[in-house]
Amino acid sequence: MVLVPVNNLPTGPGLNQAAASSQSQVRPLIHVVNDALPPMTDDQEDQDQKYVSPHTCRHCSRITIDMRQNSKDGKDDGQIGFTEADVISALKDNCALFSAFRQGAYLVSMTSGPDNPIWVERTLKQPAIVNFFEVDWERLKLGYKMNNRLGEFVLYNVPGQKPHELFGPQPPPNLLPNSELSYSRARKYLRDCFANHTKCREFNLSHMPTRLLEVVTRPNSPNPDEPHLIVRLVSNPPLAPYATLSYCWGGDQPGKTTKRNIGTYSRNIPLDVLPLTIIDALTVTHGVGMKYLWVDALCIIQDSDRDKMNEISNMHLIYRGAFLTVAAGVASTSLDGFLRPRVHDRGYVFNVRVDSPVGKQEGEIRQAIAMPVRSRRDQEMLPLYTRAWTFQEGQLSTRVLAYGNRGMVFCCLESRHTDGGLEEPITTLRSIDDSIGASFKNLDPGNQSLGGVRHPLAWGLIVEAYTSRELTVGDDKLLAVMAIAEEYKRIKEGVGEYLAGLWRGDMLFQLLWAAHRVSDVKTKFKRPERYRAPSWSWASLDGHFRIFLHQGVLDGSIGYKYACELLHAETTLVGGNPLGQVKGGFIRLRGRVKKVVWKRNGTGKHDHGYGWALGDSESDWVKSGEVPGDDRLSWYVDVPDEWPVKRDIVMSCIEVCTYEAPENLMQFAMVQLYNERGGSPNMTQGRGILLVPVEGQPDTYRRVGTMGCKGYLEGDVGFEKKPYWFDEGHSMRQEVVVI
Repeated sequence: MVLVPVNNLPTGPGLNQAAASSQSQVRPLIHVVNDALPPMTDDQEDQDQKYVSPHTCRHCSRITIDMRQNSKDGKDDGQIGFTEADVISALKDNCALFSAFRQGAYLVSMTSGPDNPIWVERTLKQPAIVNFFEVDWERLKLGYKMNNRLGEFVLYNVPGQKPHELFGPQPPPNLLPNSELSYSRARKYLRDCFANHTKCREFNLSHMPTRLLEVVTRPNSPNPDEPHLIVRLVSNPPLAPYATLSYCWGGDQPGKTTKRNIGTYSRNIPLDVLPLTIIDALTVTHGVGMKYLWVDALCIIQDSDRDKMNEISNMHLIYRGAFLTVAAGVASTSLDGFLRPRVHDRGYVFNVRVDSPVGKQEGEIRQAIAMPVRSRRDQEMLPLYTRAWTFQEGQLSTRVLAYGNRGMVFCCLESRHTDGGLEEPITTLRSIDDSIGASFKNLDPGNQSLGGVRHPLAWGLIVEAYTSRELTVGDDKLLAVMAIAEEYKRIKEGVGEYLAGLWRGDMLFQLLWAAHRVSDVKTKFKRPERYRAPSWSWASLDGHFRIFLHQGVLDGSIGYKYACELLHAETTLVGGNPLGQVKGGFIRLRGRVKKVVWKRNGTGKHDHGYGWALGDSESDWVKSGEVPGDDRLSWYVDVPDEWPVKRDIVMSCIEVCTYEAPENLMQFAMVQLYNERGGSPNMTQGRGILLVPVEGQPDTYRRVGTMGCKGYLEGDVGFEKKPYWFDEGHSMRQEVVVI
């Protein structure tokens, strides 16, 4: 194999020196980069290729799927004709295809309709029921159903055989990410990006980190076709392209840089002390023709608090300055690595009856590789994309090589490519067409999605995405989002001062964050034992949070307006970085305050509870067959477990905003009808912050949640008329301090 120089990339002493360091032909290393482990031989590589080759055997080769578009009798023609005994025999012989059916593997949800016609159905007798049916004619997908579970295969041409247009031009996935084929594709994508993508060049900064790992091949290697790498830590490196690694630590890091070993590392780093994920990243760096790599565990002195803070404060520059980020998506820890062959995703060889190019009615039999489709959730929940620290790394990178379940995906600001196969949702960012209910998923090079969303909704989306991820050390809550905050401040106008995870600009809006109760994230909502932020900041708690969002906030259609004033806000910093950790802070608000009684009903995960205004009684609101409490109020208590069950808890609520919007979809239809007739429902909704007093500090409170309220000013559009909650009874406009 030849390590092809990455032409048309930035010139200078960096990118191509890895290739130039060896004058002979070399190939990328497969996991092994030093004498501690044997180098990979050609026989071993051939064996790996054989190991991931599509499965075929005497059982599954009997299957012939009729995919003729003009077939009039698809129900019977091509019947796979397996009996229960045949299936049992195939399972005894370890037929991989029928084993996958039995295990219900590779499952996704599917819907049928005019755009997804069912063409061919194949049914086996119980207990093994397998239905084959065409799903997508644009890119042929073959679906199956096993015991009422749905799944898909994608059909590809067999490499080396005459291709058929039915199976599309895309080659099958390359299940050997650590191969010259994969690296040659990566180099092609990098060359094309640098040569043609204006957005990528403009976003990429000219910045060099304090330290980098220098990766070169060993001179005078006894076997030039099996080079070994020499790695050392370089301080104040020369201006040159470099890569960064985004990965999960998963615990303390073997071989990390300390004050004690930094001198030794500047001469040579023994690779046998490094975890496999870092070794794989070095391999990729060398494989794409680059010389320098930044890895936090090695490029930051891990037992120096001063060096840590210096480097963390420059994280946005480090990732924006990197020419490439290597994302170890599948690695749960630094010990796992990410370049192993994807043996679990090997496909199957199917016989497919297709339309004959010469028009024969019976068609012709062709072979195709059937690759199982992984579910979107399976890709989105890769280990790397569940960790909080890695969120900003994906957002601030210009170009990313992401290694997922099925191999490598390249993405940048203007393009994305796969290492063969259909594009998988490894880098998918859900649409923010309406800017509401959207969430960041995985990677967004250049954080482009923020560009089209105005502050403060853009920050609300970031908070929701970031807090959905896991954080091992709770004290890092503000540190792990500091780089994205730095970038946000750069690109958004009018955000003002950063205060413990919130911006002074439109801060009242941001104060309405609440626990994401419908989240599937497993993080438990709790208040940490150690202080890390004021109670009004989402950073003060553990859990998945979202900021109240509504499309009408952007377009003005709901009459959104603030109902209180922010008189003062300040925080006390731990260090000198205003985007970093805090050790204190408070806000002073002036607005309408009303006392409420809340009662936790103890129903578990969705324990919203119920309540009413202080002065009313619970009996005033009990209705037969319904949850008691004022139905104009909705409760979002931050940590319900903090409170006893079935006890009256007195709180105060300060009104923060009001808006006009339908209560639900049914009402929305009625409102539209009413408006067409020239009327208006005049329903007002509001949001406020729930507070409890701090003992010994007059007019000083701690935030414990948010509350929604509603009511009507006039006209009830057929609903029972109740006044807007804050307009009813006793409320006072007063100043409160929240710490």
